Amino acid sequence: AELLDRVASRLRVEVDGIDRLPPGRALLVANHAFGFWDLALAVARIRTATGRPVWALGEHLWWKIPIVHRMARASGIVDGTPENTDSLLAQDQLVLVLPGGLREALKPRELRYRLLWGHRYGFVRAAMRNHAPIVPLACVGGDDLVDVVGNAYDRAKKWHLRIPIPRLVPLPHRTSLRFIIGEPIAVEHRGHEHDARAVRSLRREVEGAIHEAIEDELARRLGFPGHETHGDHHDPHQELHV
Repeated sequence: AELLDRVASRLRVEVDGIDRLPPGRALLVANHAFGFWDLALAVARIRTATGRPVWALGEHLWWKIPIVHRMARASGIVDGTPENTDSLLAQDQLVLVLPGGLREALKPRELRYRLLWGHRYGFVRAAMRNHAPIVPLACVGGDDLVDVVGNAYDRAKKWHLRIPIPRLVPLPHRTSLRFIIGEPIAVEHRGHEHDARAVRSLRREVEGAIHEAIEDELARRLGFPGHETHGDHHDPHQELHV
């Protein structure tokens, strides 16, 4: 974590809103760009600032591949099962979930900054079940770093492989990484986890908060009027060079 935080500091990775994190349990919900390294930098910054670890829920697929399994566990990633989620939240931990999973991480450039969550509602039910506030976490910059071409899942089928095979444009883009932590969304009095309407309503609220943060940041970068951040002037040197 210390090494990652030094890397994040050197690259001038920004994490706004750390003071909004609840003191107890919380479920951080983020959009997913290619790879996990970008969010790993945010997690490192949060740990340095608060002294609290952030446990990321990983794809079940990783636990079927021995080498990837060991790497994931060493990185503080746990299998994203309901049991693991409930156990961590019961210990008042900060838990990070990426509802879009690989499908969102491997989306083509045409779909960048789109939340491809499909029918994934388990994280909402987990928050309701554990009375854990949901904290929107928007990542801006991750989707601009590399271009994913074509359908990684179709490519895997052709090779009879179990994991998607992304095809990347060789040269990465120059970009800056900024993470915006939103206001916690309380789940109390929002209904029962088996109330489909309540679950859908809460997920839409989380999606809306992430979309709004992403849109505001993208507009700010383009200099649109009304999107300036008070006391925050963009520094062209605060960029990630790859």
